[in-house]
Amino acid sequence: MDTLLSAAQWMVGKALASVADGVLEAWDASKNFGLNIEALRTELLLVQATLETASHKKIGGKAMEELLRKLRHSAHGAEDLLDELDYFRVHDELHGTYDAADQHAKGGVHDLALNARHTAKAVLGLSSAATPDEPGQVLEDARQRVGCCAWPLAMQKSHRSSSSSLNSNQADEEVVSGCMPKLGKLLPLSSSPHVRDDNSGQSTLCGAPQREHAEETPMLGFNRADFSERMKLIVEQLQPVRRDCTKILQTLDRITLPDIAQSCPITTGRSIEPKLYGRDNTMNNIIHDMTKGKYHRQDLTVLPVVGPGGIGKTTLIQHIYRNQQVQNHFQVVIWVCVSLSFNLNKLIEEIKTYIPQVEGEKDGRAEDLIEQRLKFKRFLLVLDDIWEFSDVDDWKRLLLPLRASQEKGSMIILTTRFPAIAKMVKTTDHIELEGLEPGEFRKLFLSFVFGDEPFRSDHKFLLETGDKIMEKLKGSPLAAKTVGTLLRKDLNFRHWRRVLESKEWEGQTGANDIMPALKLSYDYLPFHQQQCFSYSALFPEDYEYSATELINLWIGLDILQPGGPNQTSEDIGLSNLNDLVIHGLFRKEETDGRLHYVMHDLLHDLALKVASHECLTVHHSNVGSVKIQSSIRHLSIIIDDDKVTHENFKSQLRKLKAGLKVKQLHTLMLFGEMDESFASIFEDLCKEANALRFLRLVNMPSTAESILHSFSALFHLRYLCLGTKYGREMHLPLTISRFYHLRILDLGSWYRCRDFPRDLSNLAKLRRFYTPSDELHSEIFNVGKLVLLEELKVFRVNKEIEGFEPKQLENLTELRELGIYNLENIRTKEEAAKAKLTEKINLKRLTLDSDSKRSNTDPYVEALILESLQPNRYLLELCIRGHGGPSCPTWLGDNLSVEALQSLHLLGVSWQCLPSLGKMWGLDTLKLYNIFPMKELVIEESFDRLLRLELVGLASFEKWLPSQDAHMFPLLQVLIIRGCPKLLELAFSNHIVYSPYEDWNIGWFPKLQELEIYNCPEFLLVVHMPWTETLCSVKIRGVKLLEKLEYSKLSYRLELEIFGKDDLQCLDQILAFSNLMGLEKLTLKKCPSLDSKHLLMLTSLKTLAVENSDGLVGSLEGESDVEWQLPIEILMVEELRGASGKELTELLTHLPRLSKLDIRNCTTITHLTMGVDVQQTTSEVGEEEDRLLVLPAHLYGTLQDLVISLCPELVLVESSTFLPYRGFQALRSLQTLEIQHSPKLLSRCSFSGCLFPSSLQELVLQGMEGMGTLEPLSNLTSLTRLDLWYCGEDLRCKGLGPLLTTGGQLRKLLVYGSPRFFADPRQVLLQEYEGGEEHQLVSPAAVSSCKLQDFSTDDVVGFLVTPICSLLSSSLTCLQLYQNFNYKVERFTNEQEDALHLLVSLQQLEFREYNKLQHLPAGMHKLTNLKRLEVFSCSDVQSLPKDGLPKSLQLLDVSDCGNEELKQQCMGLVGTIPKIIL
Repeated sequence: MDTLLSAAQWMVGKALASVADGVLEAWDASKNFGLNIEALRTELLLVQATLETASHKKIGGKAMEELLRKLRHSAHGAEDLLDELDYFRVHDELHGTYDAADQHAKGGVHDLALNARHTAKAVLGLSSAATPDEPGQVLEDARQRVGCCAWPLAMQKSHRSSSSSLNSNQADEEVVSGCMPKLGKLLPLSSSPHVRDDNSGQSTLCGAPQREHAEETPMLGFNRADFSERMKLIVEQLQPVRRDCTKILQTLDRITLPDIAQSCPITTGRSIEPKLYGRDNTMNNIIHDMTKGKYHRQDLTVLPVVGPGGIGKTTLIQHIYRNQQVQNHFQVVIWVCVSLSFNLNKLIEEIKTYIPQVEGEKDGRAEDLIEQRLKFKRFLLVLDDIWEFSDVDDWKRLLLPLRASQEKGSMIILTTRFPAIAKMVKTTDHIELEGLEPGEFRKLFLSFVFGDEPFRSDHKFLLETGDKIMEKLKGSPLAAKTVGTLLRKDLNFRHWRRVLESKEWEGQTGANDIMPALKLSYDYLPFHQQQCFSYSALFPEDYEYSATELINLWIGLDILQPGGPNQTSEDIGLSNLNDLVIHGLFRKEETDGRLHYVMHDLLHDLALKVASHECLTVHHSNVGSVKIQSSIRHLSIIIDDDKVTHENFKSQLRKLKAGLKVKQLHTLMLFGEMDESFASIFEDLCKEANALRFLRLVNMPSTAESILHSFSALFHLRYLCLGTKYGREMHLPLTISRFYHLRILDLGSWYRCRDFPRDLSNLAKLRRFYTPSDELHSEIFNVGKLVLLEELKVFRVNKEIEGFEPKQLENLTELRELGIYNLENIRTKEEAAKAKLTEKINLKRLTLDSDSKRSNTDPYVEALILESLQPNRYLLELCIRGHGGPSCPTWLGDNLSVEALQSLHLLGVSWQCLPSLGKMWGLDTLKLYNIFPMKELVIEESFDRLLRLELVGLASFEKWLPSQDAHMFPLLQVLIIRGCPKLLELAFSNHIVYSPYEDWNIGWFPKLQELEIYNCPEFLLVVHMPWTETLCSVKIRGVKLLEKLEYSKLSYRLELEIFGKDDLQCLDQILAFSNLMGLEKLTLKKCPSLDSKHLLMLTSLKTLAVENSDGLVGSLEGESDVEWQLPIEILMVEELRGASGKELTELLTHLPRLSKLDIRNCTTITHLTMGVDVQQTTSEVGEEEDRLLVLPAHLYGTLQDLVISLCPELVLVESSTFLPYRGFQALRSLQTLEIQHSPKLLSRCSFSGCLFPSSLQELVLQGMEGMGTLEPLSNLTSLTRLDLWYCGEDLRCKGLGPLLTTGGQLRKLLVYGSPRFFADPRQVLLQEYEGGEEHQLVSPAAVSSCKLQDFSTDDVVGFLVTPICSLLSSSLTCLQLYQNFNYKVERFTNEQEDALHLLVSLQQLEFREYNKLQHLPAGMHKLTNLKRLEVFSCSDVQSLPKDGLPKSLQLLDVSDCGNEELKQQCMGLVGTIPKIIL
């Protein structure tokens, strides 16, 4: 039988020779799959050894570089291949297959079946990514070629229907039974197994039954034969290059001295720069402190000067060192350039040579000689450019002989790039140098460009380009020297532009150029940190990095070195980031409490330069000129410039794709906002990028959803960040669950849609999952499969649904943070124990939560459950919410096991008594919320380490109980108390002995920074604010005496606001005025008057606001004998009930610096005057003397801003002694004047002349009737803003001309509530001669000088006329047209539309509240500069203009219009207008 079968095989083989040869090769490749894997792995080890050898050799020459680059490129290919293999092995594990295994688990016939199936794949050319429509055609081709029946396509079944997929046994048995008989005639087998079908029980010769496809995107398939051949090919490519490299490396010498040591320049005490720019103050301060100031009488002082390379540290110290005063002050001056190696013995020898010998000195060691020679001498030692200490003790040994000097005032000044070194050696605060101020930097820069030669006028045209270059250099003196010298070579525009656009200074390689200087810091790093630094430049310039963003990038690119067994990737990444900060390559900053990192622009350029063979950053300004290398693997695209059209950017990106090897990209990042029209080009660019490890796409429009589906074959992806524009609905691609290598999934900016794939748990390597809301973690089905997950912030127990049981937590041993919710659904302690919290030794943060709204509680069961959820002993943060048991679990109480706890949060628990916290010696945060039974808080001894204490919603809490070893919270920084209605006071209030003039009380809460007390009606603030210098923020509301008290000490200002109650009698009941000398802003509401003695103590007060109070300042009697003045610059008074005009007048006489006066709703002030003859003015007002406010004469030259609002009875009284000044003209420095809702203010003034000072720049008049025209304003040629609200229906535009044309500066105009303002538009164009009635039209030159940019009006009929629009055609950029409710506009006339078309400079046009308007003006496409069109609350507008909108439009807003037809039209414009708001 065997002979017969072999003969039959031979015959068929001859007949199908062309097919048979392919089958045999494929079978061999599949059979040798495991061997080829091992061969590839071995070769990679040899390559790695070769590269390690190369790192210790002196390598040079282009040829060797090219060989190593080829080796690296081939190694990348091998890595990709093995990574892909690992991907399919994960796939095998998930689907019960053995496609990527070396052999089938069952061996024997199953191995044959496995090889047969993959052999057939190779022969038949089955696509591994066939679409649902392809299988039929593929199978038909298979039948025609081999005569086999339908091939099993289990790989293409839905990931949602795993039960419908073939398992390994079914797949192999069906292959054996179906296709092996016919393939057996072609393959070297003796027989073909025959297996029964499990479903029918019948023999199957036609393969597996067809199954339905659950989704459009197919599963990825694996071809063993093809894969095996690819591995073999890569080995063949690697071997010759590796052998050649090895041969060459054997002939090269080893590196004996690091290159970096040879690159460090040697410095001396003499500067080659004759003049010091921008550091004069720093230099003078140091010299003063050394010779006369704080260092003069001290023992040895060590002063470090820190800054990045090229910032001018050495130059500064050289100028100090050579200063004659310094030379005279110190008897010995020594300069040593330390550089890379801190060799103690060599350093001491060099110092010795600088010190003159002394008479009678004894021979000995260098240290002894130094000690003898310096014993009676004051010395200055400069240690320049220190990089490291090989041994910290070396520094101490260096200081020993130097400290022997008995003279006071000796100094060591050292320079270093590393803050850590400065911190280690300093005896005083170090000096950190940053970039020069722009003005000084410009002087320095121009000195390098033009030298000592006088600046010629014909060089002015270069300065605009020069300013742009200077902006990029960020104040670096060495950069100024490098670039200035480069520009000096050729003083012509073309050369300067080329230098700017190409950043030519990056190519300068001299020892004293900026890039080599900066690169020293880079070269000093180990290789993995060099990668961390260089890849960070894929982010845009001036980017504010978070630590998480950087670490995620490094994780995604696999560049973090493995750490210890308990170190997470985050720990390792943070350690690397700290090292980069120490080396000066990043700078740590804090803004509004948010920590971030920044990279200097020049360092950003350096990072891009050193990684240019791998990294490419593309933005609008360089996309057309960027050079693309074939080795690029990391790409970031930055949409950063609105000035360049998107069309041009898109066309350049298409060209970019042609030169870029997209298939080998490992990184793809997008920054900026992607509009709808950009989505298609980006999809086309990236659809082949299947080798990606790191993908970041945020701010995607809804139309960009197709981009996500183009990434369906990402075998290698480690990091995925997807984000949508806020409010845009998009669906997540279901293929996310196939990215088996994914470690970080960042959906923190993915809004609204929460359609996570059900099989998200297939991502077995996932470590972090960022979401907009922690609650989204609760939707992960079968989360127990994510065994590497580090954060699961919300896990909701639901035993009724498979995949959400407590046992899901059993194997999640890598968790660092866990939140278990709905504990009420756990009914037995055995179920709770399945979570195995004690075994999660990495767990640091734990939340245990029971639903507070649950209907039934069983205290006994809940106690058992919580007892069974005991965490590991190393837990740092614990939160327990809603527990209904009678007491705390023993592991938190009597048998405390979580002794390392640093933070404890108890919320809504029913415990009759709190656990004793005395053993928690590490506790720094305690939060107690909504615990009704709690009546008292025992102040444990361990609380002396508390940093934060929060007591909220404690309805029964009455008192504090000090323990035996009581303390006053010596370290507490934050104290928050809210909703404690029975609490009377703070702890230890009875210990306070207060004197209004005592110094800071440092014994009671001495370190407190933040205090918050809300809704504690019985609480009395015994302590006076502020009692400690550390206090930065106080927020108190709803307590005795006070509705509100807010105290804020920021870095730039100290502010205090008090809103009192009726029983507040005096402000010194609550304030320590002696501690408020730095107060700059004080706001008092419903408070008693300030005592003058207290006001005088506020020596820094600049702003005083008093509202709803009985008075301003208490009696000034007793102060009149002594002239006193206050520094107040801004005074705001509102709703003063008892205070009179006389009292305010008196206060104003003591405010010589007042620049702003704001008076609102002061009915007790009825008269205002600027006359100097107060007696005469008083006689004019008669009995209302107390209601008269007189602005003192000194305000005429200081007051810049005056606001009078809601004073309906206030009248301006003109003094006859003050002529010729009328109205407010006496206030000659006034720049801003607002008069609102004070209709009588100017009632006694004549509008026939000018009433306001010509200095005015902004004027707001509201409800000021009677003017008739704007002629009273015609002298205001400095006016830039004019608002006229409801200034009479008779108000006309006459007098507006001088404000708009020659000499006028008006840029913003609003006229509302004067419907006939433009009734005669010719009045705008007429001007009057100084002495008569004759008028003339404004000249064309005057028209062209109009500066009005922003105009708002409800007189659309009068405005949209040719004369007005012609006048404004070249200047107006923003126009707001409001509905006039006395004249309903339904459509615009042809004449009005023609007038509108004249406004060719318009960039923003708004139509507001036209509720009868049916059509927008036609011809709007003629407004070719229009960028924003807003149609707000125009309910009857039915459509957009038929002739279209301008192509320049970037935003279209039709919100609150309501018409569906209009909305549909706008939706049709998606893709043509970047932003549309409906």
